[in-house]
Amino acid sequence: MKLAFSSVACPNWNLATMVEKAKEYGYEGIELRGLEGQMHLPLAPQIASNPGKVADLMDATGVSLICLSTSAAFHYQDREQVAKNQAEVRQYIELAGKLRCPFVRVFGSEIPRMKFSLLGFERRETTMHRIAEALRELAVFAARHKVTLLIENNGDFTDSVSMWYIVDAVDSPGLRCCWNPFNAMTRGERPTRSIPRLGARIGLIHLTDGKFNDGTFDGFALPGDGNLELHRFVQLLKGIAYRGYICLDWPKLWEPGLAEPDVALSKTAAVLKPMIAEEPVALSAYKGDKFLPKYANA
Repeated sequence: MKLAFSSVACPNWNLATMVEKAKEYGYEGIELRGLEGQMHLPLAPQIASNPGKVADLMDATGVSLICLSTSAAFHYQDREQVAKNQAEVRQYIELAGKLRCPFVRVFGSEIPRMKFSLLGFERRETTMHRIAEALRELAVFAARHKVTLLIENNGDFTDSVSMWYIVDAVDSPGLRCCWNPFNAMTRGERPTRSIPRLGARIGLIHLTDGKFNDGTFDGFALPGDGNLELHRFVQLLKGIAYRGYICLDWPKLWEPGLAEPDVALSKTAAVLKPMIAEEPVALSAYKGDKFLPKYANA
């Protein structure tokens, strides 16, 4: 496994600074979710004006661009809105292909209300089917550009069953899952369920941590300082032979009061590197686990 971080952790850094800091703290990859204030990456001059040159420069540094992250989602009942998001993702896929960046991230998002609000929300399966249809078209497009789409668990689809359903429904090597165990934890799902279930469907790990009080979110925390069962999580990843990136998703961009980038990067690397270097241990969904609380530190 390798370490990466998202640009949400360092919203004021340019790409050169990100590379410099990655090398300083021992990270091998960078995910871009915005760059120097430009959230639509196909318009970011640093990477879009000459992506081939950027790709060559990144290769020379030994630090890889691993993912271009969008906020696109496909749960909308309005077909025009779905098409608009598909068009945006195609722009990202084309840019990622030119940058030799392997992944483009999208969201699952939410279950919409019915047209007549008194009828409540749409059936969950109906929404997931529509998301899968939209992603199936994009997965074909992504494969042509040697890019893999990642759908991240979020919103109403934080659970591994939903991600498993959507990835399997698309049934394409052009789509995998970006798994964020913190998002799953907000709905009470622990890694001992999600990791064995998703297995090879996982293409990227987003790592966030936080504190919970009686199951209620009580604020973000640096990895290892929150209630995420981080050591067990890393061991479970070894158990499925995961060889990809664990990407720090420290939401400094959205929460300016959080710890500064240098603190977040150095602390996360210091916590994770020894865990990654450890020999795998035998784990199952039940061994040493059956009667633990939902949150190990609760």
